[in-house]
Amino acid sequence: MNAFHEPARDTPVACSADVVVAGGGPAGVAAAIAAAREGADTLLVERAAVLGGMATCGLMTSFNGFRNEHPPNELQSVKGIAQEIVSDLAILNGISGRTAHGDFTNELLAGQVPYAVGFDPEVLKYLLFRLCREAKVRLLLHSYVCGSVVDGGVIRGIIVENKSGRQGIEARIVVDATGDGDVAARAGVPFFKPAATGEKMMGMSLMYRLANVDADRLGAAAPGVVVGSTMTGWGPAVGDRDGTDAVDLTEAEIDARDKIHALVARLHAQPGLEDAFLVQTAEMIGVRETRHFRGEYTVTEADAVEGRHFDDVVAISSNPVPGYYGRRFFFEHEGFHIPYRSLVPLEAENLLLAGRCISAEQVPFQSARSMAPLMAISQAAGVAAALCVSRREMPRALSVAALQKRLLAQGAELQK
Repeated sequence: MNAFHEPARDTPVACSADVVVAGGGPAGVAAAIAAAREGADTLLVERAAVLGGMATCGLMTSFNGFRNEHPPNELQSVKGIAQEIVSDLAILNGISGRTAHGDFTNELLAGQVPYAVGFDPEVLKYLLFRLCREAKVRLLLHSYVCGSVVDGGVIRGIIVENKSGRQGIEARIVVDATGDGDVAARAGVPFFKPAATGEKMMGMSLMYRLANVDADRLGAAAPGVVVGSTMTGWGPAVGDRDGTDAVDLTEAEIDARDKIHALVARLHAQPGLEDAFLVQTAEMIGVRETRHFRGEYTVTEADAVEGRHFDDVVAISSNPVPGYYGRRFFFEHEGFHIPYRSLVPLEAENLLLAGRCISAEQVPFQSARSMAPLMAISQAAGVAAALCVSRREMPRALSVAALQKRLLAQGAELQK
């Protein structure tokens, strides 16, 4: 049998909202909070039991890219909701004060954010729920996005599967913050994968957590983010896998866990880790790169390397490019602009791209996909979605000047 026949059926609409954000990772949370603060009735849909995505379930416990890692780095290129989150984490004692980037707790409390900020994922889980509640963001957890509802090229909502069954969610604007662009792909937005252009997709890796770490003896040589007597580390890479292929994901999860146990055994030879033991592996492997969508503008390699500015800037990325022709590439400037046009997909109306779903070539993508610039991009998507609702405009027709004004009011950095 080559196929099962599924009879046509009507899917009940379970709820509706002005703005529906798909994906509750750092990107989706930033987008949802931003939209709700602009007055839009906002629903955030997440497949897991908590918010935070790779930052919590994935144990990727470092927000990277608040400024250039190397000079010139006077400009803090990411502010707004991302800075608010790390400042609140500092108040809640949820910050790692000891990493390779130094002790910066006092800097955070004073409003200055360094290149990277390590954090406690359990504190972040609590904080993200609190911030969403305060912003009046409605939440729907345990819900997997499995379809887009499109009528004449206009997206009207999404389909989810959860314990209640198959449900429709109606939206005036949808923000795709799923990372892999599941909403956009199902809505027919054109995309490409690096293999199609002769490039190699960024590899996956699984984060892990050790307990009984002697932080004093470990010092700045820690191969991970230290919080108290625990350390979160980067597991071995698992390459040549496609994060949009279920079989590849399954094999990658199994392979990564095998490799982590061998890695932990080797780490016992390092001072400060002799008595450490594995207490947790991430609930899901870290997928860095899958689909690249086509938008009104595609951010290019030259845009990133040359630090180009755009009149429709909505965010800035100064984060280094980890895999630039086989090496880590640091910009000789303080960031390149992310134009609003790269958040507006081709061939679909009433849809905005957020996080790593935006339209970009691989080099700027590798920079902007880190969590700090990713949250800045997503804050812009959330504000844009709310403005589209209030002004009764489609994203393609939205006034960029109006969007930039509201982003500045929300504390974003635009460096215009």
